[in-house]
Amino acid sequence: MPVCPACGFSNPDDGRACGRCGLSVDLFGPVREAAGLPDSDPQFGRAVQEILAAVGDANQANDAVPDRVPGSGYLSRPSLSASGSPPTAGPRPIDQMPSLPSAYGVAIARRQVDEYLQIARRQGIDTGDFADRARLAVASNDAGSFEVLGRELFIHIAGAFTEEFESLVARRNALSAVVSTSGPDVEFESCRSALALGDLGGAQRRLRHLDDTLGRLEEEWATVEVLVGQAELLAETIRELGGDPAAALGPLAEGRRLAKAGDVASAEAVLAKAGLALWSVLEPAFLTELARQKTAILAARDAGQDVAPALAEMREIAPALRRRSFVTVIGSYRRLRELSGTVGGVPVADAGPKL
Repeated sequence: MPVCPACGFSNPDDGRACGRCGLSVDLFGPVREAAGLPDSDPQFGRAVQEILAAVGDANQANDAVPDRVPGSGYLSRPSLSASGSPPTAGPRPIDQMPSLPSAYGVAIARRQVDEYLQIARRQGIDTGDFADRARLAVASNDAGSFEVLGRELFIHIAGAFTEEFESLVARRNALSAVVSTSGPDVEFESCRSALALGDLGGAQRRLRHLDDTLGRLEEEWATVEVLVGQAELLAETIRELGGDPAAALGPLAEGRRLAKAGDVASAEAVLAKAGLALWSVLEPAFLTELARQKTAILAARDAGQDVAPALAEMREIAPALRRRSFVTVIGSYRRLRELSGTVGGVPVADAGPKL
């Protein structure tokens, strides 16, 4: 029985795709071969060297690049926005000003100002001007001065907390594409409620707890996030070059399912193979596209233009692929095509749905 190289499932002989992750049986061989290679496909490396030689850069084709552990390229966070999976419904936004607690009398108003200043300091919010005004209010012992100062301090801190809340929501949304965020979501609602009630101390405690919780999740799931982004970037590039990644998308979906179930190790293993599967689909078209870019570079060189930046990007592709850093490969390719101004032989501005 054929064993899927992406998820390890034993499939019937007559199946057209893996019964567990959906990888096309036609890709079993290429993925298994790619996973077993210590380096990238030698054919690809030779092709890149031939392109460099054709543009008069043969001596640079094998520039020394520090060797890295195969697969370590996966641990480089994508520098390009590639996520095509929407986050789960996030926390509700803070769409109105929190309620300002009442303060009557000098003692209560002064205590409120002191509390706000302490909260601001703990959260790293600048209160230099407010602190100076508080000292003047203490000297005059005027209830009206304390009330005005307390109101302005509250607005200042509440605004800073609202911005931080939105920043944390953005981090939560990025994580929710790969992992369940049900725990933090409860805390977000509690924080939102505290702000709505004007409880700045309670809101601060929840903001700090959310920051710590999301930090732990980001650290635990960093590799999964990178692998998902990498796979989506490969799929996007396949479509840009006129191909269809459908046959290789199954492991990506299975990896996401495992991640949502909380199985980090299994998700990482399957998502790593998802990248190999998608690269197997992309590679032929990618080689053809690089040949087109070679033609564009030659034309630019013959026209007297500086092609050094394009050659630098071309030289980065082969060693990046040797490290299995597909994000770096695609990044270099995209910068290369911007320099040449074409995608698939079509001007970038006219490339239509391919770009």
